[in-house]
Amino acid sequence: MIAVWAGVLLAAVWLAHWGAEHLSDPLKKLRRQWGFSVAAGGSFVGLAAASPEIGINTTSAIRGVSDIGLGALLGSNVLAIPMMVVVAYMGSEQEQFKILR
Repeated sequence: MIAVWAGVLLAAVWLAHWGAEHLSDPLKKLRRQWGFSVAAGGSFVGLAAASPEIGINTTSAIRGVSDIGLGALLGSNVLAIPMMVVVAYMGSEQEQFKILR
């Protein structure tokens, strides 16, 4: 059973790497076409990644099941949103350093 999960993990890592390499150029073109900065593009990706948890929180609030929403909030959004802001800031700082050089 561990071998199956290790295989799934390796496949997921490989697919994430493959997707990052093949989607990098089209996403850069799209970002330039829409006029987004690097930080805005990173924030957009971060919000898109956090949207399932936001949906869970909204649904649990509507249904009155606060335990599920609280678990999703504490489990991912509390860590994901500050990490998204830090990565976006670091990306914009590196872009500024490239301009200065």
